[in-house]
Amino acid sequence: MKKRILTGLIGGALLFVVLLLLPPIFLTIALSGVCGLAMYEVLIVSRFVGHRGLTVSAVVFSMLTPFFTLLPGTMPAIAVIFLYILFLSIVQIKYHETLTMERIGFVFFVSVVFPIAFSCLSYLRTFSLRGSDSDGLFYVFLGLIIPWMCDMGAYFVGTFFGRHKLCPKISPKKTVEGAVGGIVVSILSALLAAFLYQILALGDSASVCYWQIALLALVGAPLSMVGDLMASLIKRQCQVKDFGHIMPGHGGVMDRFDSLMLTAPLLFMIVHYWPLVY
Repeated sequence: MKKRILTGLIGGALLFVVLLLLPPIFLTIALSGVCGLAMYEVLIVSRFVGHRGLTVSAVVFSMLTPFFTLLPGTMPAIAVIFLYILFLSIVQIKYHETLTMERIGFVFFVSVVFPIAFSCLSYLRTFSLRGSDSDGLFYVFLGLIIPWMCDMGAYFVGTFFGRHKLCPKISPKKTVEGAVGGIVVSILSALLAAFLYQILALGDSASVCYWQIALLALVGAPLSMVGDLMASLIKRQCQVKDFGHIMPGHGGVMDRFDSLMLTAPLLFMIVHYWPLVY
């Protein structure tokens, strides 16, 4: 547990620097590295590293996804996705005797779903219906707080009070009590973040909608568990405990970011049509 807490503190400090002390482009660059490392970890676990074509293409595409919004319009991003699909199709045809459709489908799924989900944080960084740069920063914090505090709450509540297993065949340590505790901690943390943003940044210039943020956390926290369970299922089928060991106490990069798979895209969609700050 000491390693887990120490790693969390170091990660929090790095996050503070990237989000608050550096220009927004550095978040995009950091997420590009996260996407590349996470994808490489998945390819190691699933034993795809031996296939250079799949490895290189999946990692490169993953690292490009955070930069999509920097491109002029949507067509360049669509073109990149098209070229990636074309390359995977050529690889499948060329190596059809040893490379099954199931394997190429798995690579396509993980290299598209996870990186684009993580990249939603980069897309949120500069978004605001009010035209305020600080709103985007607040959305990024929400996108991290909701899943990570749910995971932390579930871990500690489950450790001390967990009795009933949630999904024992996928993740034996997860409990129903931990899940409930994680949701509660996530909602309270999101509301605290909203309160601090209101007091420290907005003042009388605008207002956060607390009940909308609470509802977002109520929906987003369970979705973060689904993302975590999805990643756990991959590890379970590959017969490994963690995706990597780069983060002591947490595992690999994917182990730390997998809970964003559904939560970050949900937040990205919500803020476009349902303002949290007005």
